[in-house]
Amino acid sequence: MNEQQIEFWLDRLIAGDQEAFEAVYGMTRKKVYGTVAVLVRNREDVAEIVSEIYYQLWRSLPNYDRKRPFLFWLNGIVIRQVSQWRRQIWRRFRLHEKKARLGEEAHVEMPDEPLLEAESNREIREAINRLPFKLRIVVIYRYYYDYSHDQIAELLQIPVGTVKSRNRLALKRIRKWFDTERDGEGFQIVYLKKN
Repeated sequence: MNEQQIEFWLDRLIAGDQEAFEAVYGMTRKKVYGTVAVLVRNREDVAEIVSEIYYQLWRSLPNYDRKRPFLFWLNGIVIRQVSQWRRQIWRRFRLHEKKARLGEEAHVEMPDEPLLEAESNREIREAINRLPFKLRIVVIYRYYYDYSHDQIAELLQIPVGTVKSRNRLALKRIRKWFDTERDGEGFQIVYLKKN
């Protein structure tokens, strides 16, 4: 996906062209879906979140600043929607706890492993999926999107130093996981394959 190509379709989308929305969706869906699937463990929730992301894209498009890369702007929407989903999950969890204390039995869904068939190196994905959300999101944007620490800080609205420390901590935990799982064979950090 190049910026000139996306700009052409964005102009048409703003003008109300339905085909343009399908083109923008087609150019971005693998990145969006892949990012959400790594950040959210339940596959049913991934589809719902991705739908909401594209609805928000459509609603927010008039506010898009053309001076900024489109994918970076779209990732801002991804972050907001995943964060909103996490808040909703937390509310449901607290409601579940409250019902459990009151003696009511609630149904708890077990999340599927969000393995993406198109991604290589299943072990790296597994290690990343074991990271807490705050570390996982930094690793995804650093190694999947190749964003700089400054860009990640801007996207997540946190200090650059926090991004760097989360990245270091994430890599340290991944190394530790590999050393434990592979009996000290170790591993080498590689950039995640892009679609």
